[in-house]
Amino acid sequence: MAAGSPAPLSPSRDARRTTVHQPEKVERGLDGWVCDLAGRWRGRSRYGRRLWERAGTIEREASAWTGVAEKELRAELRAMRERVRRRGRHWPRELEAALPLVVEVARRTTGLRAYRTQVAGALALGEGRLAEMATGEGKTLTIALAAAVAGWSGWPCHVITANDYLAGRDAAGLARFYAYAGLTVASVVGATEAADRREGHQAAVVYTTGKELVADYLRDLLVLGPLADAGRRAVARLRGHPGLDRGTVLRGLSTAIIDEVDNQLVDEAVTPLIISRQQENETLSEACRGAEECAAGLLPGDDYEVDERNREVRLLRPGRAKVAGWCEGKHGFLGARAWMEDLVTRSLEARHFFLRGQQYVMVDGKVVIVDEFTGRLMPGRTWRLGVHQAVEAKEMAEVTSPSETLARLSFQRFYRFFDHLAGISGTAREAAREFWRIYRLPFVEIPRHRPDQRRDLPNGFFPVESAKWDAILAEIEAFHAEGRPILIGTRSVSASEGLADRLRERGLVFELLNAVRSEHEAAIISRAGERASITIATNMAGRGTDIVPGEGVVRRGGLHVIVSEGHSSARVDRQLRGRAGRQGDPGSSRLFASWDDELYQRQLHPLWQKLLLPWVRYRLPGGRAALALGFHFAQGRAERKARRQRFQVLRQDDEVAKAVIGKRPGAQG
Repeated sequence: MAAGSPAPLSPSRDARRTTVHQPEKVERGLDGWVCDLAGRWRGRSRYGRRLWERAGTIEREASAWTGVAEKELRAELRAMRERVRRRGRHWPRELEAALPLVVEVARRTTGLRAYRTQVAGALALGEGRLAEMATGEGKTLTIALAAAVAGWSGWPCHVITANDYLAGRDAAGLARFYAYAGLTVASVVGATEAADRREGHQAAVVYTTGKELVADYLRDLLVLGPLADAGRRAVARLRGHPGLDRGTVLRGLSTAIIDEVDNQLVDEAVTPLIISRQQENETLSEACRGAEECAAGLLPGDDYEVDERNREVRLLRPGRAKVAGWCEGKHGFLGARAWMEDLVTRSLEARHFFLRGQQYVMVDGKVVIVDEFTGRLMPGRTWRLGVHQAVEAKEMAEVTSPSETLARLSFQRFYRFFDHLAGISGTAREAAREFWRIYRLPFVEIPRHRPDQRRDLPNGFFPVESAKWDAILAEIEAFHAEGRPILIGTRSVSASEGLADRLRERGLVFELLNAVRSEHEAAIISRAGERASITIATNMAGRGTDIVPGEGVVRRGGLHVIVSEGHSSARVDRQLRGRAGRQGDPGSSRLFASWDDELYQRQLHPLWQKLLLPWVRYRLPGGRAALALGFHFAQGRAERKARRQRFQVLRQDDEVAKAVIGKRPGAQG
């Protein structure tokens, strides 16, 4: 067995294998205000300065190991591993002493000398913090430094990445580093076979995604049934119960280090992962096709009302009468007026709010959801009962049967089960209060290795969408003529395809990366820094892959990023801008927005819409300033609504967990 492989579990330790840290109560009202003050104190600037000083000391201590003989270094590593293992779950107490050795191991195995910035980031992760580290500063190595020390503890250490590609890439790329440190490392991704999952999770450090880890956790609970309870496991083991581990894959939940933590703990927070099994229901399939046929004959305004802001459809009296007429003479559920009214409403929602190329794409004749924040495909995920089937009926695809939920758990609740939780991202400041309130992660900003040279050019605001795209095209042509690489971020597949058509008309060569063209995502993004290149990408496609400036690009001004439409969170806009100006290189960015954008139409308060409409319609003086102000208010309102929704889902999760008697955390059905 490798030195870093987990030792066989004792009966008492095995009994705790399925025990999780019980989440703390999320305070509200005055208690919440006091909690926020505590979070600000824990994240005060004085701590950041002290962290930076400690990182400098560790960096100097690591330099002292540079000329040390191999034999002596390995002996010291063995001694340090034993110190950390004796600490067990309290491994962070040895972090500062261990990091100089780990930094030297990284230098010898990867050729990378960890900068002071990366050492400070590793310290923050080891102390259970939310670290903001700028794009291109080396988050992969930073995470590895902390994960190696956590792996020495003997307890499971999970590194959560943004996607399967990054999990596999990082585990393979750092295999030599972990082996030198006496640790085993593995990746568990969507393509990992069931037989290999248990072996993968036995590694000291496991690279995976949140989706795969939650799914494995829920499947283990289902396999164990009542024996998932630690007390029952202990009694069963004493009584010689056979097959306690049969079919399970996890060693437990102890340490989680999350890359791109804002995506996992904020953007994906309220999305539940559901383990289900399909139930054949031909009646529902037939009814959905009938509802789509009925909905096709209804007229907006006459038969139903569309509430764009709340994404709702309401049948009016004439519409209900038409549905009743359609039901006449039909048998079973097709003749049940109330049920058909509900299905027709779902069909109308599918027509107005679930658009091909935005919320979903068609792959091999199947409806595949597109992630709103990353632009990536989410195969296997479905919308709530009725909506997904309505979209399939609209596309004349096979209508799938509904599923029976066996277990469900939101990512928001799951991550609170870990004893030690830490995360890193280039954009975490905007959500620092939420991270503290929900996950008890104090915020710290890690200084850059080199000063930031990126220029954020004045935003462009336009009264109509066509004017916005004309301005974007003019900017692309201007920067392309200078030989600078350009990255354009779009919010939807349809927007990216539309821009691609415009560029083709002008004879410009480009790379297009969106949900339906994502096979070579990392390779396309890695080339986005080459001279005069043009890359169109939906949202944060290629996140985690560095965009390195090509030859002669730096002296021309570096990468230019265009945000073609404001997002519902300023944090997401800042993520895209952050692709430029890597590691102190020059770069620039500009955001474009128009009155027709979804952010204005859905998120801006109706009163503000009425106030701004004259400037938009009649091109009054000061229109740009008015649109800029409206943009600010719309984005702020969207962020507040999303935050309230996440807190509401969290409270619902907690209430369900209390109400479900005899079930383990997460086995909510």
